[in-house]
Amino acid sequence: MNLVARAWAVCAKDATQELRRRIAIVAVFFFSATALALVSFAIGPFGLPQEDRPALQAALLWIILFFAAATGLPRAFVAEEETGTALALRKTLSATLVLAGKSLFNFLLFLAMAAVTIPGFVILLDWKVGSPGAIAATMIAGGYGLAVVSTFLSALVARAGQRNVLFVLISFPLLVPLLLMAIAATLEAAKGGFPETPLRVILAYDGASTGAAYMLAAAAWED
Repeated sequence: MNLVARAWAVCAKDATQELRRRIAIVAVFFFSATALALVSFAIGPFGLPQEDRPALQAALLWIILFFAAATGLPRAFVAEEETGTALALRKTLSATLVLAGKSLFNFLLFLAMAAVTIPGFVILLDWKVGSPGAIAATMIAGGYGLAVVSTFLSALVARAGQRNVLFVLISFPLLVPLLLMAIAATLEAAKGGFPETPLRVILAYDGASTGAAYMLAAAAWED
C-alpha cells in the first residue's frame, strides 16, 4: 500500500504542476479542438456518403488522439529536467514508482482528452456509435497502452535535444500495432458489435509494454 501511495503522490504532483502551469493541458485540448474542427469541415455530414464514413472516422479519431497525446504526454519526465527536480526525484523514489505515477497521470489526461474529443466527433461529424460500452472499453485499453509507452519514451528523450520530434519518431513505430487494433476495435464498436479480438490484442500489447517499461525504467531514466 505504501508503494501505491508513493506512485499516487507522483501522479498528484504532476497534476498539481500541470494545472498550475496549464501548458500541457491547454496544448493537448487546443490541438484536439483544432484538428477536430478541420476534420469536420473536410468529412462532415456533407463531405462523404454515410456508408463511407465509419472506417475513415475511426482512423481519424485515433490519429487525433495520438498526435494530441504526443503534444502533452511527453512532458512527463521532460518537465522534471526543465525545472531541475529530476535529481531530487531520483534520490527519493525508484524509477518504477516514478514511472507508475507519471503513467497514471498521463492515462487520466488521455481519458479527459477522449471525453472531449468523442462528443465532438458525434456532434460535428455525425458519428454513429452503435455500442458506447465497447467504445469506452477501447478507449480505456488503448489509452492505457498509449500512456505507458509515451511515459516510458518520455524518460528516454527527457535529456535529448529536439525531444518533441524525437518522441514522435520513436513512438510512432512502437505504437502502430496498438493504433491499428484500436482503429479496428473502434470501427466494430461504432457498428454496434463487440470487438473481442482487437481488444484481446490491445490487452496483450498493454501487458507486454507494461512489463518492458518497468523492467527498463531504471536504465531509461537513471543512466
